[in-house]
Amino acid sequence: MATREGYYVRRDNPVQEGHLKCAGVISPSSNIPSVTYDVFDVIIIGAGYAGLSSARDLCLSGFKVLLLEARDRLGGRTWTAEVEGHLYEMGGTWIYWGQPHVYREMSRYGYTKLLDSNADKVGCNYFTSWINGKPRNISYEEEGPAVERAFEIFCDVDGNGGRRIIPYPHDPHFKPEAKQWENISAAQRIDQVRAKLSELELYTLQGFVAAISGNDMNNTGFFDILRWWALSGYSTQGLYDYTETYKIPEGQSRFARTMFDEALATGNLKYAFDTLITSIKDTSVTVEATSTSGKSWSARRLISTIPLNILNRIQFQPPLSPAKSAAHSIPHIGIGAKVHMEVQGTNLRTWSAAAWPDSRIFSGRGDGITPAGNTHLVFFAGNQKGLNAQEDARHMAAEAKKLHEMEIQKVIWHNWLEDPLSEGIWCMFPPGYSFDHLDTLRARHGNVLFASADWALGWRGFIDGAIEEGTRAAMAVVKDLGFPRRVAPAL
Repeated sequence: MATREGYYVRRDNPVQEGHLKCAGVISPSSNIPSVTYDVFDVIIIGAGYAGLSSARDLCLSGFKVLLLEARDRLGGRTWTAEVEGHLYEMGGTWIYWGQPHVYREMSRYGYTKLLDSNADKVGCNYFTSWINGKPRNISYEEEGPAVERAFEIFCDVDGNGGRRIIPYPHDPHFKPEAKQWENISAAQRIDQVRAKLSELELYTLQGFVAAISGNDMNNTGFFDILRWWALSGYSTQGLYDYTETYKIPEGQSRFARTMFDEALATGNLKYAFDTLITSIKDTSVTVEATSTSGKSWSARRLISTIPLNILNRIQFQPPLSPAKSAAHSIPHIGIGAKVHMEVQGTNLRTWSAAAWPDSRIFSGRGDGITPAGNTHLVFFAGNQKGLNAQEDARHMAAEAKKLHEMEIQKVIWHNWLEDPLSEGIWCMFPPGYSFDHLDTLRARHGNVLFASADWALGWRGFIDGAIEEGTRAAMAVVKDLGFPRRVAPAL
């Protein structure tokens, strides 16, 4: 099955929008009877990992669940496109056995055989840094220690590598004194340590931090970078291992499908894709969700997994509290681009690069070999407003060629910033946001619960964070309603 999402262009041909094969596309798009008067136990809005983990847990517990999704596929900001036999992860990708929530699910479904993106050492084996307007090729023997030292200096806020300020990475606000670091930007922190960094260390650090945040250093909260560092074991090697090395060979869409299929097999799941919800009304007895078509459904509880950057489009009745409305009105700053390219040959298989601020590209790297025997490159970059899809592809290709000579065969991407169902990539907070608003984002509103990777305590913005949130919300519903008398059939 093909999704209507994503973009693909081969050489100088016209851009193809959608029609990309994806294991997460569900057909038929709904299994709800044409006439139904049921009040469900739970309505879940969104079929990303937060919604899927909630639905799976609640269906297995015997609840009648309705899953509503605006897209034509599972996964939300995580999905896998298959193009000419090769898998391209358009959103969330890398996982690690140190991420507790996602690894539990991988173990549950037998997905623990991982693909190491860095296993192949055949190729050019060097790093390109864009320094003072020019690309410079550097051996990994030189680049590795430079990046390690830069991050250690950048993140050492307490003389102990950040361990005293964030001693419990999944409880980021445990130390009240951490707030002083939450109030500054990544740019301000770089200014504090700039004199300690070599030219190479400074430029590579800036490129990698920009790739993490998907935004300019001035807009990026330093505390969010410090959290990634703490969650990764307070080490640069940990950052590599946790965030950009290991993938599920079958693709994230296939993995997400296993959750959906298990929930469906219970007989307790009804679903409707291509269903955009615009309003949520809590009568105190039931919660009513209404779509753009005017169709409404009711349940005793509702779990919203709608991303932060579009959550303020939903009309809530009764209105949200002033604190919650204020939190929803401030978007996260993860608005970068993730772009895949297939380039001729295999020489760039072991190449990587960092280019910010002298290029639209933040970072790039080899990510495998295609069935055609070419290199798959993945780039993280800034978005360019005002470009149509054809211009966007050409501009990204030109920026990549400035970094290194390459013959580009294909460009494949999803424009998350222009996507009306996300308006951004993974969640990154601006300075001064987390301590003031995180708890408010996580708080319920009457019979409406909120679950999203965008406000997970641990790996916020990651697949792991989405599952953390989905299972939390499901457990809250169980505590509210108690286990139903009906029991899910044995699988």
